[in-house]
Amino acid sequence: MADQNDDQTATFNRTLYRLIGVEPTVEAMLDCVPAEKLDEMGAELRVLDDFGVPALALRGSFSKDESGWCAGFSRLTGWEVREPSRRGAALIMLAVDGQVYVLTFGDGFRLVPGAFKDRRFGLRFVVRGVDPGDIRAAVARTPGQGRTDISMLPGGAPIGRLGLDTYTKLVDRLTGRLNRPELTVEQSGAGRVRSVEGGSGLRLPYGADPATLISDIRTIARVSREELPLPELEFVESVMSVQDQETIASLNLELDHALGTLGGARATATVPTDCLEDIGEVRAVGVRFGPGEEQHISDAFDLDYVLGRLRFHRPGHRFPALDDGRVTLYSDSRARPGDVIRTDPLALWVEADLLLADGRRYVLVDARWHEFDQAYLDGLAATTRRLITTTPSVDLPPWRDGVDERTYNDDVQRDCPGFVCLDRKNIRTPLHRKNGVEVCDLLAPDDSLVMVKRASGSDALSHLFSQGVVAVDALLNQPEARAGFAAKVEELSGGRRLPEGFLPRRVVFAILLKGHDRLTVDTLYPFAQVALAHAARTLRSYGVEVEVVGITSERDEERGRRAA
Repeated sequence: MADQNDDQTATFNRTLYRLIGVEPTVEAMLDCVPAEKLDEMGAELRVLDDFGVPALALRGSFSKDESGWCAGFSRLTGWEVREPSRRGAALIMLAVDGQVYVLTFGDGFRLVPGAFKDRRFGLRFVVRGVDPGDIRAAVARTPGQGRTDISMLPGGAPIGRLGLDTYTKLVDRLTGRLNRPELTVEQSGAGRVRSVEGGSGLRLPYGADPATLISDIRTIARVSREELPLPELEFVESVMSVQDQETIASLNLELDHALGTLGGARATATVPTDCLEDIGEVRAVGVRFGPGEEQHISDAFDLDYVLGRLRFHRPGHRFPALDDGRVTLYSDSRARPGDVIRTDPLALWVEADLLLADGRRYVLVDARWHEFDQAYLDGLAATTRRLITTTPSVDLPPWRDGVDERTYNDDVQRDCPGFVCLDRKNIRTPLHRKNGVEVCDLLAPDDSLVMVKRASGSDALSHLFSQGVVAVDALLNQPEARAGFAAKVEELSGGRRLPEGFLPRRVVFAILLKGHDRLTVDTLYPFAQVALAHAARTLRSYGVEVEVVGITSERDEERGRRAA
């Protein structure tokens, strides 16, 4: 957004921040600005008595004797240039109803330390204060991929057009059309389309005099405090990346303590996304906690070994050991130096879940902490509990020890009458020309689509749930997909014919959760629950039922018989 006034008399575009941990007094507000920054900018201070609330203004400029581009320009041209750089900076700090806010001008945003900023402030208002059908831009990251996505639709569009409806994105910033008639800019009568951008700060046209500015701040605070997020945007508040360094340090200590207690840390193994393409070639996995230590070799990532080793580290050294450890993948079971496929930080292979005494829940994914909103988690758990059925519509056998997914699906077709294995039997359509679309792993006797997965982390399950949505979408909207699927079923079953114009009535996600006896709300990974809830909502909008069933392992089945 431009810096110029939105309306020359009523409003101007600026970014507002809310500060936390700062007393609502002029003295405390001034103390939170680093003294060295004030000295560097040659700051001038003015207390604003006419605001009717505690308020102050700072102004100055940051200057350098030489702009950053001068050296390169001089070297290339032989023309000695020393152009000074001068950047103006100003801010207004004010306390409204006991909360401290900062309105920034120019480089004034550089004066406010990140530790004091409420990282949710701007997003909290945007998901309540925009038109969900007119979203213009988003900045989001995907857990486990280390990737930041920037999506822009200048003309505006529903949120789904920006690729954020996967419910697995961590949204850092969102821009949309403002839809709050209570604000000064909406009452100015200019009739223009107004945009609002929210991240840690909130950028929109604010009232240009003290009274209207404070009125706008009070409206924003009320909306953020009292109103629910728009249904289309509630996922934005479901999980947030933790940025505050003090909080991160505290969580690291909490996890360090939990790792030293038997059963104290809810940790699961996960395969980093970057390793997914290599995992099929892996014949051995090595874990080393230090350069001088002997490497532990196994045929798969051994989480029990990792947790056991961490448990016996001294307090304060467990989390650093997780952070410093390394995992090496080998293409041969002998794990020789020449067999190395890749080496990654150990922390990338472990997801950890912390529930603190105050009820707040955090998860370590991709070696970074994220926080879940508790109200959203409660709703998510209720949704997951309804989907995981104890009376499945399909009867699937235990998973034989040592067999892969393809072999398991072949076993089901061989041993269970009425099932057809379609694992990796892709159907090509005009929209899926290159690799085709995999409609399902198994077709059940009642024509339900069954998606099968053995998983040890969220990534594989998120992919599974997405596969179900893609498959049903193809069958519903592409005649070529329906015809190709019917032909494939008839070929592989030896003559079974699907009804004319077949459309699925039910999708079954069948999951073997490695390391757990049963698939439950408590054992299904948090990010996988988020992806499942969205997939179920989408499939139900297509008129398709969703069912989630757990597959037992052969070993667990035998253990259960002995216990009985």
